[in-house]
Amino acid sequence: MFKETQQTQRELAACHYNLGRLYVVMNVRDKAITEYQRCLEYFGQIPDSSKPKGRAHLIVGSLLVEDRDYPRAESHLLDALGQYLDAPHEPKDQAECYINLARVYNATKRRAQAVTAYNRALDFYQETPNSQRDQSDCYTELGIVYQYLGKLEESAAAYGEAARLRQQASHHHRHHKHKGSDS
Repeated sequence: MFKETQQTQRELAACHYNLGRLYVVMNVRDKAITEYQRCLEYFGQIPDSSKPKGRAHLIVGSLLVEDRDYPRAESHLLDALGQYLDAPHEPKDQAECYINLARVYNATKRRAQAVTAYNRALDFYQETPNSQRDQSDCYTELGIVYQYLGKLEESAAAYGEAARLRQQASHHHRHHKHKGSDS
């Protein structure tokens, strides 16, 4: 329809973006990746689109990590970081970008880079409200990397922090659930 009416690249990009989201929800990863890549082609022709471009690169990169396609995942995640330099983004998006990059580095045995990326993710999670569970997962994965590196004290500390945050998250969740049922 947009093509017939000579509509703008922005609407086409939005259509592919939303189709991609739909496929993610339906858990059809290959189609989701294709749609997000199409949306990125259109965003490439639109100035001032670094925010949605960054988000699309993050999503494609995350899906590719799940598919264990590490070279392509890394490329998209680094492109997302490039977009983040151009425009302010949500700290949660940036944290997710770094945690996925850390997973790529760990899977490709670049452990020191993985540690750096996990720590960057944690920096951004600090700015994200109610992110204790995400931070806990991040510390758990960091603990595993430290184990690979033979840094057992750092590993134990990371696991301890993961447990503390997990407990805090479940306490926070129970407290808010209970509070919500009163009103």
